[in-house]
Amino acid sequence: MPDLAALRPGDPATVGEYGLTGRLGEGGQGIVYLATGPDGTKVALKLLRSDLAGDAEASERFVREVAMARRVAPFCTAQVIETGLFTGRPYIVSEYIDGPTLTNVVRLQGPREGASLHRLAIGTITALVAIHQAGIVHRDFKPSNVVLASDGPRVIDFGIARALDLTSTLTGTAIGTPSFMAPEQLTESSPGPQADLFAWACTLLFAASGQPPFGQDSLPAVVNRIMHTEADVRSIQDPALRALVTDCLAKDPARRPTASEALMRLLGHAPATQPGTQSGTWPGAQPGSRPGTPSGAWPAAHPGTQPGAPFGTPAVQPDAASQPLGLLQEGSAAAASGPVRPAYPPPPIRPGAFHPGPPTRPARKKATGWIVAASIAGALTLAATSAFVAVRLAALPDGPTEPTTATSTPATSPSPTPTPTPSPTLTSRSIALPGTSVKLEEKDGDPIRLASYTRDGGKRLYVRKHATGTFTPDTRYFEYALDPGTNQALGTDVDYSTDYYSTVSIIDHVTGRKRVVKLSPKPVYPTTPRWSPDGKHGLVTLYRGTEGNTSEYGYGIIDTTTGKGRVFPVREQGAGVWRFFWDAGGRAVGTWVGGKMKFYDLNGKLVRTLSNVGTPVWVEGDDISPSGTRFLAHCTSAGTTLCARSTAGDDTAPITIPFRSDRLIGWWDDDHLAVWRTKGAGYEAVVIDMSGKVDRVLATAARKAEFGKMGFRFSRTAP
Repeated sequence: MPDLAALRPGDPATVGEYGLTGRLGEGGQGIVYLATGPDGTKVALKLLRSDLAGDAEASERFVREVAMARRVAPFCTAQVIETGLFTGRPYIVSEYIDGPTLTNVVRLQGPREGASLHRLAIGTITALVAIHQAGIVHRDFKPSNVVLASDGPRVIDFGIARALDLTSTLTGTAIGTPSFMAPEQLTESSPGPQADLFAWACTLLFAASGQPPFGQDSLPAVVNRIMHTEADVRSIQDPALRALVTDCLAKDPARRPTASEALMRLLGHAPATQPGTQSGTWPGAQPGSRPGTPSGAWPAAHPGTQPGAPFGTPAVQPDAASQPLGLLQEGSAAAASGPVRPAYPPPPIRPGAFHPGPPTRPARKKATGWIVAASIAGALTLAATSAFVAVRLAALPDGPTEPTTATSTPATSPSPTPTPTPSPTLTSRSIALPGTSVKLEEKDGDPIRLASYTRDGGKRLYVRKHATGTFTPDTRYFEYALDPGTNQALGTDVDYSTDYYSTVSIIDHVTGRKRVVKLSPKPVYPTTPRWSPDGKHGLVTLYRGTEGNTSEYGYGIIDTTTGKGRVFPVREQGAGVWRFFWDAGGRAVGTWVGGKMKFYDLNGKLVRTLSNVGTPVWVEGDDISPSGTRFLAHCTSAGTTLCARSTAGDDTAPITIPFRSDRLIGWWDDDHLAVWRTKGAGYEAVVIDMSGKVDRVLATAARKAEFGKMGFRFSRTAP
């Protein structure tokens, strides 16, 4: 029996002819009570919030709309018995199903698999067939609306969303629970039955993995993933069911099967019609029409960043027996074997203030801008409850896609001197980065150069060609880190190996030849590759990705001479939220943990801890100064000043730099920093000295929103 709470002061004793005996739950739509009918039958009575149905006339329309749900065949659903008004508030009486919700079962008992998952799929899709045949679109299908009764799964709460849509004062919004909403529900489109198939697939993935496939952290991050990333379906072991779920998750609703087609496929029969065909008409659609594809698109975000930072430890941990990672896991270089998956868990980047959230493998769709209008007060953080959220997206124009241009102009030459040897002429270059408003301002002799960048939240990687100012797209890697001393690069590969290991490529930057290093079996994957100072080892931060959710795992060391990789789990909570980095000597790696800086040797042993280190600041490049004597931090949590602190952990006073920046490129040299700052409607990168004085401009970014979805990888000395 579901958890039953006592009635609270203010709860009515009766609603109509039904006596209330306790509370079954409360969500964004209202309160669900356990009630008793005149004949003693137990029923579930949902009393909606008064503000959802507007005035008296709207409330009457709501009741009439919900009454349509009584036409739904009772198999696999909770039958609607009655609707009405109580003191102006709509209520719905439905069959009481004695059993826990799918949400609670998965949280308490773990994910479903095998026959259990298949029965769940058949029962719930049968319910959707019945709901759709009655001309109703559920529009809020989710695990908490699936009750696991003794006679099989039952679907509840159908018909409410459309009634709210037609009568609520929340006009122009989409009703639903964001973690399980289809892309078209987040746009101006009127969602049809195909939206339920998307939500059904999300629910099956939740049942199989223990986590919503697009996360449940912040609203922008969740919507971002729904619009632009592909869910990881590997938790579903049965190939046929996995293929069906994948089809139901198509971003274009016209490409999804109908509920009837999905049911036939589950029963082992091919669909009788083309995918997505549907007889009859649907509320909000013209006869023969189909819900349109989203006109607005949500840009994918660079992984792991606010508001989509690493999600935290999954509520249901994967079976330890299926994860053969010990304290030390060795891999070896292998020939590239081709992709075996359409998606790859995204690399979280930082818990900072610039990027909007972690995608999984991005959908290959044109990106546009986004606006979220949240029609509820206060900040929105999603919880695993039955609450609904109303959102609406509007489109903004996409960024330019013109090819890169690099122009060289002589800089002002030094004044003539009596020496007969002419002074060298420095050359400056303005380089426009493809597909962006960003322009680089480079000069000969610059100690750092941009080697690669990502745009659209990590969906597109651009790599600089050797000895040129030309950047070209590269779809093979998520990130690309260049060591100019050896002309080698580390690339985090988009595809797993054939035996489902995540891999890192050691790439010859001049010829493009590569060696592939198998590093860690799924779901652990590498991010943010870094070169040791001597160019002999690579470092990656490791995360565990479980169906759209991400938690820190440890770090990996790659020996570029032998082509072998080793994995070091770090069990301390929070280690790896801020990525690992090399110390100056290349003999240890460090990270921020709980307000301290901790260093581990190349065998995974903790060797040093620095306290009183200030507050972490995101550094895109080198965390440690070229001489190895200082590191960067915010002086205080306010973030108004930067501090250069001693790496020795002694009492050397930090250098306070009166400059506000939440995103640093890193050390320019021992006496200067390269930092980002706001400039008009965008940002600019500047070189500053230790007093905060600006020496020169390195780059400009005209559009803030675009810049917030970009990542930059500079290398020390010219590419």
